[in-house]
Order: sequence, then C-alpha cells, then structure tokens
Amino acid sequence: MTLTKKALVVAISTLLPFAVQANTDSEQQGNSEPVQKLKTIVVSAALKEQDVDKAPASISVITSEEIERSAALSLADVLQKQAGVYNSNTGQDKIVIRGMVNTSGNYTLILLNGKRMSSNGAMWRGNDFDWSAIPLNSIERIEVIRGPMSSLYGSDAMGGVINIITKKAEDGQLHGSIFGQYNRTDHGNGKDQFRYGFNLYGGLTDNVSFTLAGDAYKRDAWYRNGKPDPDGAYFVEKDTKNVNGTLSWNINDQQTLDLDLGYNNDKRPLTQDAATSIQESEMKRTNVGVTHRGKWDWGKTEAYIGKETAKIHDYDSEYDAPKSRNYKQENLIGRAFANFDWLMNNTTAGVDYKDQKITDVVNYKGTGKNQQKSYGVFVQNDTHINDALTLTLGGRYDDFDDFDGKSTGKAYLTYEVVEGIILKGGIGQAYKVPAPAQLDVNYSTISCGGKCYILGNPELAPEESTNYEASLIVTRPNWNAGVTVFENNVKNLIDRVDDPNSTDLIKYPYKWGNIAQAKIKGVELNGRYDFSDNLGITANATYLDAKNEETGKDLAERPEWLINSSLSWAIVENYRMNFGASYVGHQMLSSGKELPAYTTYDVTFTSPLSPRLTLDYGVKNLTDVDLENEDASFNTKLYGRNYFVKATYSF
Repeated sequence: MTLTKKALVVAISTLLPFAVQANTDSEQQGNSEPVQKLKTIVVSAALKEQDVDKAPASISVITSEEIERSAALSLADVLQKQAGVYNSNTGQDKIVIRGMVNTSGNYTLILLNGKRMSSNGAMWRGNDFDWSAIPLNSIERIEVIRGPMSSLYGSDAMGGVINIITKKAEDGQLHGSIFGQYNRTDHGNGKDQFRYGFNLYGGLTDNVSFTLAGDAYKRDAWYRNGKPDPDGAYFVEKDTKNVNGTLSWNINDQQTLDLDLGYNNDKRPLTQDAATSIQESEMKRTNVGVTHRGKWDWGKTEAYIGKETAKIHDYDSEYDAPKSRNYKQENLIGRAFANFDWLMNNTTAGVDYKDQKITDVVNYKGTGKNQQKSYGVFVQNDTHINDALTLTLGGRYDDFDDFDGKSTGKAYLTYEVVEGIILKGGIGQAYKVPAPAQLDVNYSTISCGGKCYILGNPELAPEESTNYEASLIVTRPNWNAGVTVFENNVKNLIDRVDDPNSTDLIKYPYKWGNIAQAKIKGVELNGRYDFSDNLGITANATYLDAKNEETGKDLAERPEWLINSSLSWAIVENYRMNFGASYVGHQMLSSGKELPAYTTYDVTFTSPLSPRLTLDYGVKNLTDVDLENEDASFNTKLYGRNYFVKATYSF
C-alpha cells in the first residue's frame, strides 16, 4: 500500500466516527428537520455561485472579519494560516500551495475579482509586489483553491488559485471605515511598522455606485541584533501605497458595466541586505479595466478587458555593471464567458487572451525586450445526475508563442451522502510554459548569494502535472471537519540544475533545467468545534511528501508538516480573545541538510469601544522564536516577538 493510500485510510478512519454520528443525528431527526447552516458561497471553481462544500475543487474561504481581526500587515500574512498554504518568506513573501515552491516561476495564480494580475515576469529574480498591491480593508473575502486549475484558468494555476473579491456598493447607501495600526518589535533596531487606510462604498444615484479603498504600509529596516549589523538588515525597509476603485453602472435590470482603476507604489529604499551588498527597488503599477455583465433569459455572460502596466527600478550592488536596472511590463488581458442551464446540465464556456510585453534593455541582449502571447478556449459542464450526485467535466486548449498548443482536462464528482456529509474528488491537469527569461541563454539569474548566475535554457520543455484528490466533508450545526488526500505528479518541473557545458563553472555553474519527474502527495485536515456561542476552536494540518522521482531525494524547503490552530473566546460580551499556534515541521535543504521544526504563538484581543469604534491589540510570535538561532541555514525569515494595536472606525 502506498503512503498516499495509507494516509487516506488513516484520515477517513479518523473522520468516520464523526460521519456516522452526523448520519445518526440526521436519522434521529427523521430527515424532516434538515441541518440548518449558513452556506458559504464561492465563484472561483466554476465561474458561478456554488456552495463551497459542493464546489468541484478544494477551497477555503477567508472572510473580511477574519482579515480585520488578524491585524495582518500583508495579504501573505492572511493566507499563510490556511491548510496547504505556506509562506516561504526569504525577505520577500512567497506563497506556496501544496509544495509548489516558486523557485523558478510563480505557480499560484492571483486573481482580483476573477481577473488575472501579475508583475512577476518583469523582474527576473522574483518579487513579492503582487502580495502588497491590494488594500486589505477593501476585501470582502478570499477564495483559496488548492490544486491545479489550468483547465479553467490556464497557465500559472499549477499550484492553485487565489481569488481576492472586493466589497461591493449598495445602491442608495454609503458605508466605510478608517483604520490605523502600529506594530513594534521588542528587540533589535528598526522596530516600527505602521499601516493605515480607508474604504468607502455607496450609491451615487439609483443606477450608479462606487467603491474606493486605499492603504499605506511603512516598515523600518529591521536589524535583529542592533545596528550596525555586519550581516545587514534581516528585513529591508518597505514603503507601499495602494488605491483601488470601481465605478458601477446598472444600465438596466439585465446589464451592468464596471470601470476598475488601481494604483500601487511599492518602494524598498536603499538598505544593506547582506554582509557585502546593498539594494533598493521600486515598483509603480497601474490597472484599468472594463467589465460587462449580463443576465439573459437563457443565462449569464461576463466580458472583461484590462491593461496592467508595471515599471520597476532595481539596484543591487551584486549585479554586474550596470548595477541600476529598469524594467517595464505591460499586460493586456481579456476574458469572456457565458453560463447557462440546459436539461440536467449547467455549462460555462469562454475564451481568454494575454499579451505580456517585457522591456529590459540590460538583460535581453540585442533586443532589449521580450513578448509572450497566449490564447485559451475553455468549457466546463456540471451534470446533475440526481439531487445528490454531480459530475463536472472541463477542458481547455491553450496556444503559446514558441510552443505547440496544449489541451488540459478535469473530471470531478461530488456526492452528498446525506445532509451535511459530502464526498468529492477527481483528477485535474495543469500546463505551464517557461518564463521568457528562463528560455533565453543570454539571460542570467543571480544566485548563490550574489556569487553565481543561473543561465537560461532554450531547450526547456513546458511543465505539466496531473493531480488526484479526494475529500470527505462533515458539517454539523456546532462543528465541522474535513480531510483531503492528494497526489500531484509533475513532469518537467523546472529547477536549477548543474550545467556541465558551462565555460565558467565558478560564475555560471547552473542553468534552468527540467527535472524528469516530481511527485508531491499529502493530506490536508481541517476542523472547527464551537463549545458555545462564546468559545470555539479551529484547526488545520497539512502533511506533505515531496520527492524528485529521478533521484529519490526530498524536494528542498517543503515542510513535512504544517499545523495551525486558533482558540476564540468571548470573555465577556463583545470582548474577544484569540490564541493561535502555528507549527512548521522539519524540512530539507538542497544540500541534504535537515532543518528543525518550530512553533510560533500569537495572542490577540478585540474590544469594541463604541458601536462604531473597535480596538484590536496583541502579541505575535509570543515566545520570540528566532530562526537564525534555531539554525543559521534557514532561508525562511521570521519577525521576533512584536506587539500591535489597531483602531477601526466604521460608519
């Protein structure tokens, strides 16, 4: 019996008593009094509204209340507490879903209200600008899909999809809030972090409404052991400002037109970031888009076209001359789809288009630029075989510059055993072409702490994967539990490999290459139990086994276990305390060295000072875990113990 099958048996055996009890409860009620629960609605799995438990994918939802109470400083802070999600923060946030680490590219597709956003292609050594580009106070909810979704969303969705859905205005009403937050680390130098912002949404006329949100975040360069630190700042200085807005026009009862505008400025001032190097960077991004939605007698339609422009200034003393470089990326994105019912089916079908233009006069020798276009056609159909059983089949065809067209597919079954017990699972394929920089032999990526470079490789093959998963979900009025077992077989995984043909093995020892086969499998567990209206606990755990099938070795920097738990207690009316713990299990480095496990603790408090004014405060990393002291080989970085206070005024 394989490890995945053993894990499935153990996980289902663990939940089976709960499922039996849930079934018994239903029988005792005679099924005449079905379980009453508020359904969580998602749209990302099929481009239509669905109950999250019945959607054809593994999805978790983060609400605006959870975001506000977390006092997070970035989107990555919010996401890293979810099952199957890990923030591989090396000074830059890197969100990893199910072990798909972005060492060579981005495997997590970021959507804003269903529209693709990304600046990663413009900066060849990676960046985390996308994780700080959206005001957190503008978010209604975040839908996190774990596992490939290429059949619906195309390339970059090999690891998963994160769809950020912003708050919507209500005609004739005006609502909003303002907030300010202060964090302070209790040791080192550069202890302060500030975040503040606003959101405003409401109706201008009976047919026209708007939303507007903005925030700013400023952190000092933090030196763990005081300044000056010969090893440089542990976290560099950061200064970001964001504003997003939407103007909506209800043309009539059937049609709506949205105009989206966004601006993001992410600045990392000049800072000593290592023992012998200094760096700075700044990204300015603008987004503009138009969306038309229609409700017709036969179904619904949506069409979008948008333009994203990102300009990046980047200076690093580790670069060859010139040490100061400028990049520009322009993305033209379009998508149109329709959703309609027929007989026992619901079908979503559409097309999308992406034109990515990159300007980089230093690294694209001879041309100073690169361009990559892609076209996609997709269809997904839900067949409601009966009231309890639904079969989802999906297919997509993509065509990319420099590569042959590729088809990917998906098959998924969802079965509601009884009210509150759901079994679901299926198979999904994913496909990802190499980034332009990885294909260009003249384009080199800095590595080895600035001591070497990774060369591009025009012989690279696209990455492909096939993912299998099965889930059991049990939902009762005061508790729920779920288990998902998955196995992802990745072909041609792109990673750094030795370059035996290099003419300079000191400076250019590596190139981008395809690992013949990688297998990533694991188990995700999650649950919630409410002891009373005032006391509840939530928890999730992820087990991961990630191996290079060619060498038999573990894939680097993928923790074997991730466990998150949170206890919420309303001590008195409207006064709430949350105590959280996060465990990161042992992981391997590419050198074969094993890094130790560690656990961090957070405690936060929420105190409504008035019907409109709320105060959140607490301590993060309560026990002051220092990864440098745990093992100096850690690439992941973690703030020391820090205190925060946040005030929010709503109107």
